[in-house]
Amino acid sequence: MTYLSKTIMDEPDWYDKDLSDFDDLQSSDEDAVVEKQLIHSKQKTSIIENNYHGKDYPFDLWYLIAMYIAPEDIGRFALICHKTNQIINSVSFWISLFRKYNKIEAKRLTRLLVREHLSIVRTYVIKSLYQTYPLFQERFDKTNVIQKEPHFLLSSRCVRIWYSKRPTQRDLYNYYFEFRFDNIQQSKQQDIQIQAISSIFQANNQSIIDKDSYVLHLISSNFVLIGPYMGMILSQITLNVSSDYRYHKLKMWFDSSRSCSQKSKYNNSIVIIDPILCLRIYKWYNSPANLD
Repeated sequence: MTYLSKTIMDEPDWYDKDLSDFDDLQSSDEDAVVEKQLIHSKQKTSIIENNYHGKDYPFDLWYLIAMYIAPEDIGRFALICHKTNQIINSVSFWISLFRKYNKIEAKRLTRLLVREHLSIVRTYVIKSLYQTYPLFQERFDKTNVIQKEPHFLLSSRCVRIWYSKRPTQRDLYNYYFEFRFDNIQQSKQQDIQIQAISSIFQANNQSIIDKDSYVLHLISSNFVLIGPYMGMILSQITLNVSSDYRYHKLKMWFDSSRSCSQKSKYNNSIVIIDPILCLRIYKWYNSPANLD
């Protein structure tokens, strides 16, 4: 009898064995798989750490680079890292930008703006850039008769209406309609900031528009008496060619609520301005210095 056969005969039967005598092959296989995954993840982590050669540049270096950023690249510069975003959200950055592109006005207002909140300084500087920076001025082409189609103002609420006579030899009139959409809610903090901005702008002969509003500016050679439509909804608007085919004609219908019917029932709430020599739509940043 060989040694192997003797070992098999001496081994107890399976029903006499304890559970601990059996090898759990499935658990051992799972442990091996988990161990392989851990080794693979450690190797991958070490490879990534060895291949990463990034550098954390100091704040002062980013600030020096920011002094050479063009106004149209400010948004992209702010997305580079946390430090660049922190620089963009500082009063000193906007003051330096103001001094760079509007030197004459910066000499008068720098001491005043330095004391103000970041949102006020940023608002004033951005509005100033749209009046002095050539690229921003080209975006708002003043030569076009119809600067922007006004149909997107449909269903907005008329907040304010005013008009004035233009200081020209020819009898021309300015008509301004300020619109705001009801689904935009303004916080109390924004109200406080707007009041603070308004005092600074008024002291320097600057007009300020609510950040959530649009101002429709029309220039016409005819004087039209406009009714008290503040607070009413712009239910319909049309922009057509005048009867003489030389200019445009704008027609707006105002309703007291969104559920009102269309123009057939509210003929007394219609504004017709004809002819229109120029049509422009302003936001807070590209509005002219004076809206009078």
